[in-house]
Amino acid sequence: MVPLRVIVFGYGELALAAIDTLTGLGVVPLAVVVPGNRAGSDVELVSAEARRRGLPVLVQPPRSQRPPFIAAIATLRPDLLFVWSYSMLLPPDLLALAPRGAVNVHGGLLPQYRGGHVMNWAIANGERETGVTLAYLDGGIDTGPVIGQRRFAIEPGDDAASVRTKLKIAGVAMIEEWWPAIADGSAPVVAQDESQARYYRMRTAEDGRIDWARSSTDVVNLVRALVSPWPGAFFTSGETRLVVRRAEVAGEATSATPGTVVGFDADTVRVATGHGDVRLCSLELDGRAAHLADLRALGITEGSRLAAS
Repeated sequence: MVPLRVIVFGYGELALAAIDTLTGLGVVPLAVVVPGNRAGSDVELVSAEARRRGLPVLVQPPRSQRPPFIAAIATLRPDLLFVWSYSMLLPPDLLALAPRGAVNVHGGLLPQYRGGHVMNWAIANGERETGVTLAYLDGGIDTGPVIGQRRFAIEPGDDAASVRTKLKIAGVAMIEEWWPAIADGSAPVVAQDESQARYYRMRTAEDGRIDWARSSTDVVNLVRALVSPWPGAFFTSGETRLVVRRAEVAGEATSATPGTVVGFDADTVRVATGHGDVRLCSLELDGRAAHLADLRALGITEGSRLAAS
């Protein structure tokens, strides 16, 4: 069988995993496309690796600048577009260039977790499992027919970093499992159950603001969802932002008003929430570890009220 002519769309380590996995399956990408609405190390990582392999790197531009980009893709004559970790929609005129369609490795379970940053949303929502969905793109946001899914547990000790590792492993396994069927056109095409669909928007830094009126479990889940390299869950003291990098549910709850500092233990801070107390075990201030002396300098002492959302 002649290998499909494939263009890879993506950025970051998951896009690298797509390139590596496809190459291992005998597919040499025609080119790699990175999103024009992203910048920074994740985009540079993929661009540099693609160039090292001698692969052309294209940038998907805004809609108003799209015609030359579409023409460049058409010149490559792709059979199939392959997407993993991408932040722009593939418009209909782009999808139309690939007669075998476009396949997406989605980092969540469809149709319940459509949209952006769904891995982080699943952790913040307290889900006990998530997974990877392999699906065709149809021009909507994660609305295309499903090829297959692979589920895995979100353990109590997991955070976004460890879940992303599980997601990467599951995604690679999905590609390897289903590529022969994708290549010969026999892959399943299963419509999603729209009654179960839910869309999640892209997270912003402000979504990390801690609402102390939520439960201690909710606060811990938010912290787990936003560990480094994500921006982190945070609260403010005056104009100062403190990022919480690690937290845990404390023991017996106090009856203090949510957001009240109820005690200190070594370098940890115990804070009342809407249900139970939470222990803040690792804090950052201006990108460095924050200690009790830093908190005292900010006027944070026992009985202080931390800013709510």
